[in-house]
Amino acid sequence: MADPRIYLVTGKGGVGKSTVAAALALRQARSSGASVLVEVEDGRAAVRALRGESKVRVMTVTHAAAMQNAITRLLHTRILAKAIVKQRSIARLLDTVPAIRELVVLEEVRAIAQEFPNASVVVDLPATGHAVDFLRVPAAAKRFLHSGPAAKMCDDILAQVLNPGSSAIFVVSTFETVVAQETRELCERLKNELGFPATSIVMNRAPKAVDPHALAQLTERAVHTPALRPIEEIARARAAACQEAENSRGILAGFAPVVTVPEYFADPSAADLVGELSW
Repeated sequence: MADPRIYLVTGKGGVGKSTVAAALALRQARSSGASVLVEVEDGRAAVRALRGESKVRVMTVTHAAAMQNAITRLLHTRILAKAIVKQRSIARLLDTVPAIRELVVLEEVRAIAQEFPNASVVVDLPATGHAVDFLRVPAAAKRFLHSGPAAKMCDDILAQVLNPGSSAIFVVSTFETVVAQETRELCERLKNELGFPATSIVMNRAPKAVDPHALAQLTERAVHTPALRPIEEIARARAAACQEAENSRGILAGFAPVVTVPEYFADPSAADLVGELSW
């Protein structure tokens, strides 16, 4: 299967989602020659992870601008769209109705993909525990609208953005059991409620394996050398984390291929992770 055009990267806050999104964008830029990294609102984590990489074009989508652009495409007039968005009632609507924000953001992603037909588009979705609710908005809105320009916009989003044939969903997790369980639940919902299974699960910050033979030798020596006991405790804790990571891989098995990204001593850059994201 050919590489997808659009990569939707999701995961709860704190799992390194933005760094993975930046690494995906850089990987695609290096392999296919062009990629666009889309961030929502004032997110800058992915930009920081790129650390000045010039191969990736970065675009920030704000809810107000996405709303104005969507209205412009619906009404075919930017002047009227600007006048509408300036109304305080519209600002309140964006603040209080998340579904509208999510719909116009996805429409903006669709428009960006159309504007750059030869580039991969990687979307760093907002950190949320409600990714499925975010992605199901166009289908729900289409059922409500039935027909007309807004309904067609929803159809276009479903066909061009939320289409497993042309897009991919990357779910970022970490090795901790609780996070893996939440990731499993998200993958189940993506498959069962959206009919859009995750393309890949990225297990980020996985601890590097501890050699059991070396650990046994360290334990034996620590019996006679008290100064080695703190080191032995650290090694045992690392071995326990490795076992937890292995258990978490079992929790996620069957939903999508699991790509393991090792733990780094310092925050990695997008370039650091590119080689890890192989599939």
